[in-house]
Amino acid sequence: MEKQLFFDIEEMPSFDVEDFIVSSSNQSAYDYIQKWPDWSSNLVFLVGESGVGKTHLANIWLEKVNGIKLLQENIDINYIGMYQNILIEDIDLIDYDLTGLFHLINAIKEKNGHIIFTSKKPPVNMDIRLDDLSSRLRSATPIFIDKPDDFLLEAILIKLFSDKKIIIEDRVTSYILQRTTRSVSEIIRLINRINYKSMEMKRRVTIPLVNQVFKEMNF
Repeated sequence: MEKQLFFDIEEMPSFDVEDFIVSSSNQSAYDYIQKWPDWSSNLVFLVGESGVGKTHLANIWLEKVNGIKLLQENIDINYIGMYQNILIEDIDLIDYDLTGLFHLINAIKEKNGHIIFTSKKPPVNMDIRLDDLSSRLRSATPIFIDKPDDFLLEAILIKLFSDKKIIIEDRVTSYILQRTTRSVSEIIRLINRINYKSMEMKRRVTIPLVNQVFKEMNF
């Protein structure tokens, strides 16, 4: 079969509140975000594995509070200007400027603002090489997002296809879920591969096509 050449352009995911799927695995985290500003701490950790919705939920909060997301190069109190509420992602993975982060936390506290960190680890499990910063982070409130339940896993699968403008039949969804683990990161990798194969072969997403991808990925 002739293969099709194409540009694999990723669609930006929607972080609208209407697109966040609430289930038993993330209900408490969602409820806590909605309680803002009635929080017990200026610092909050959203904790969970890859793909469970930490970024989505954090961006819902960011829009709600008119805050700003800081990247690695922007960890500087002079950068935040008048902003009081900040999102810092992957605090456990990115090599942030620790001293800059410490001063930033102090500056936000003085403004009576808030910072949300996303992380795969709670603050007590992080190895921070700056004692003062470690103490600040350990005082943060950890909000956990659990591994997705069956309802959420199916909804995530459908949304991932929808983000790629693919309409998928229920039987294909069931076929995929019966043969994958409960790892969202694995499902994301699988959907990307299915989408690539569908465009490459110029075929719609069917059980035979999905099965072909399973074999190629040694599922």
